[in-house]
Amino acid sequence: MRHLLASAALLAAAPAFAERFEVSAPVRAATLYPQGASVTREIGLDLPAGSHELIVTGLPAGTQPAGLRISAENAVIGAVNLQHDRALPDTAPEQEAVEAAQAEVHRLEFSLRQRDARVEAIRAEVTTARDVIDFLKELATSDGASSGDVSSLADTVSARILQARTDAIDAETRAQEAEQGREAEARLLEQARARLAALRQPPQPEAALVIAVEGQGAPATIRISSSEAQASWSPVYDLRLDTQAETLTLQRGVLVSQATGEDWSDVSLTLSTARPSQRATPSEISPWIVSIFDPEQSFAADLPGARMEMMQDGAAVMAEAAPAPAARTEFLGATAVYRYDSPVNLRDGVDSLRLNLDQKQLPLLDLVAEAVPSSDSTAYLVVDSENSLDEVILPGQATLYSDGAMVGQRQLDLTAAGDEMKLGFGAIDGIVLERIMPDRQGGDRGLIRRSSALTETAILSAENLTNRNYTLRMTDQVPVSEQEDLKVEWTASVDPTEVAPDGKRGVLVWEMPLVSGEKQEITLETSMRWPEGMVLIE
Repeated sequence: MRHLLASAALLAAAPAFAERFEVSAPVRAATLYPQGASVTREIGLDLPAGSHELIVTGLPAGTQPAGLRISAENAVIGAVNLQHDRALPDTAPEQEAVEAAQAEVHRLEFSLRQRDARVEAIRAEVTTARDVIDFLKELATSDGASSGDVSSLADTVSARILQARTDAIDAETRAQEAEQGREAEARLLEQARARLAALRQPPQPEAALVIAVEGQGAPATIRISSSEAQASWSPVYDLRLDTQAETLTLQRGVLVSQATGEDWSDVSLTLSTARPSQRATPSEISPWIVSIFDPEQSFAADLPGARMEMMQDGAAVMAEAAPAPAARTEFLGATAVYRYDSPVNLRDGVDSLRLNLDQKQLPLLDLVAEAVPSSDSTAYLVVDSENSLDEVILPGQATLYSDGAMVGQRQLDLTAAGDEMKLGFGAIDGIVLERIMPDRQGGDRGLIRRSSALTETAILSAENLTNRNYTLRMTDQVPVSEQEDLKVEWTASVDPTEVAPDGKRGVLVWEMPLVSGEKQEITLETSMRWPEGMVLIE
């Protein structure tokens, strides 16, 4: 079916099409976003001078006209018509191809039947030979056999049985030889049937472009850009710590996937952190209207006249506040664009294809044994670093390696350039932690509890059973009071290096050397006092 390419007036003024070209437009470049993609298709052909019609077939069924952009070199683009059915009815599978596939199926079926018939005929010889043997054995033991020449009969029966057994062995051998190759022939038949079924199936849904183009008598290049929703990419990382060299390496990669309905082959791939699938405008704030009422009166009666109108006006404003979603470009710190060096093959529907991006060195500012005796029985190896790159580190899954061994996985947060990073690299089993309360009474949290006071003593310890020296970073806490009448005081046998890090009230941090074979202890005493008659809630 021919589709109109322009209005009736335009058709009347335009020259007749000199030639119609049916072409395919494979994806040659793609820019992937965290959700969605922009793809560019390219057509190269010798286009004679004059007006022509291009039929671009094989586009995904979900292609949307609003996202199409078409440009040309050595040609002028006219009207464009997007069809969501097959562009040309005569592009259905040719009857000759179907007939040839059907003939191949029939040939293989006939060949397989002939092979099976030959095998059955040979096995019939085996069965006949065994029947002869059974008959001869029965004849040799019959009453008639005993009345004649026994010796002569025995010789005859023996010779016949030997010949029958030889015939059976020969027939079995020939049957096995005839069966060789049957499985391969049966597979060929299955494949031929599958090809025939594929040719007989109706074409898959697809879209096509009908483009009016003015050729200039020179080789032309036509590019078609479109938006695809079913594509995405996400970052993935390997963090490798070398404790001997004291280096921290960030290996960056990406997971890409697409389900657009077609395979992408030899595509130039660009990755962008922009998010064009989201809206472009910020939210709006509506007037915040408040009111009071006398609880002893009816609420409805307290809203007569003007006050009821005020509430209705407020509701009307609220209803106007929610803007309709629109597309927008959103930045994570700053838009980062990654161009992959080599062409990529990305099949439709593949869950994720991992591509390596680059490798960067991060500064190793400190390497410590992080200890939280109140929660853990062992310390953890922690690296203090920072994002020394000129761009943000995007959120993504990271696999952690320490001295070549994988020690775990974690989610990396969005980290702007210059921001600090604290990364854990697994447990240090040789550093044993304890938090004991030597005089703690059963059922009570602390050492001494009176009606208006509580005193608690805790001993924090870390023992290094490894053959390596560490910097120990031990963390604990003391209660925090937000009431003037509740007094909290604490003392420590070793002054903490930091109090309330990152604004975490009541958190205490000690940093100290932890030599191999040695033990560090800190005694922490806390006291709380409150007025008589009041109850402490912990």
